[in-house]
Amino acid sequence: MLRFLRRGDVTDCAGRLSCRCDACSRATRGTAPDSARSGDAMDQDDPYRHASVADRAPNPYDEREGRGPEGLGGWLIAVAAILGLSAAFAILSLGLAVFGSGLSGHLSPEYLGYVRARVAVDALLLPLALVALTLFWRKSPWFPHAFVAWAAAAALGKGVRPWMMAMTGEVSLVMALATPLLWALLWYGPWIVYILRSRRVRNTFAARR
Repeated sequence: MLRFLRRGDVTDCAGRLSCRCDACSRATRGTAPDSARSGDAMDQDDPYRHASVADRAPNPYDEREGRGPEGLGGWLIAVAAILGLSAAFAILSLGLAVFGSGLSGHLSPEYLGYVRARVAVDALLLPLALVALTLFWRKSPWFPHAFVAWAAAAALGKGVRPWMMAMTGEVSLVMALATPLLWALLWYGPWIVYILRSRRVRNTFAARR
């Protein structure tokens, strides 16, 4: 069959006849730029032709580089509000203790002991809350540690008065021990878990490089 082929004709890998004459070569070379130009035109008309699906998708959660949500938003707003309220109540408690010291002579010794214990707890919680808020606004990687320290101190502070009441026999020792434990499990514990496990917290307060 090969002897019937003209000189200069070859078959391609699919067995089809292709010609190497000058006319066919010029025709083949002439069509290549048109296809290349059409491909460039398609790329210019479609700006998302080479963009990934992640780049084209909307990003309602302030995600960056596929790392997840980032920034002082979401539940972190509630965290800041809790710290702010804690600092405000501590300032109010300390203020009442200072300006109401003249009334201490009219209080029973038991209640006066409760007041002094509350003042001691607030004197500890106030600097912890202020430090945590400062680290929060600075997006410091030390903020989670400061928050955990504040939450642990606040949970223990909830048990000061029940413990003192248990010493005088007003409540049982079980109640005195259960009070801070319940506060830790039902209120402070979930917030600690959020601070330690949240992707937003991890991305927002990551160490700068």
